[in-house]
Amino acid sequence: MMTFVVMPLDAAWNVTVQWFGGEALCKLLCFLKLFAMQAAAFILVVITLDRHYAILHPLDALSAHRRNRCLLLLAWSLSLLLASPQVSFW
Repeated sequence: MMTFVVMPLDAAWNVTVQWFGGEALCKLLCFLKLFAMQAAAFILVVITLDRHYAILHPLDALSAHRRNRCLLLLAWSLSLLLASPQVSFW
């Protein structure tokens, strides 16, 4: 999402300096931009927690799949929740 949403959006915005997409598209793209940045940060935390747990409990690989799915769902949900006010602000 960072590569396909945030970077092209910022590049286009820096080149044009003006928004031509309308209010609804502006709100959507600002939401996606914030969502992508927060999701990237939260997923890094999930990766870190997974590596930490793998080092502390190397033989407990059977529960890692379910735990990682839950952590990823939590990361995406938190990103969605924290980015949702962006729709009403812009």
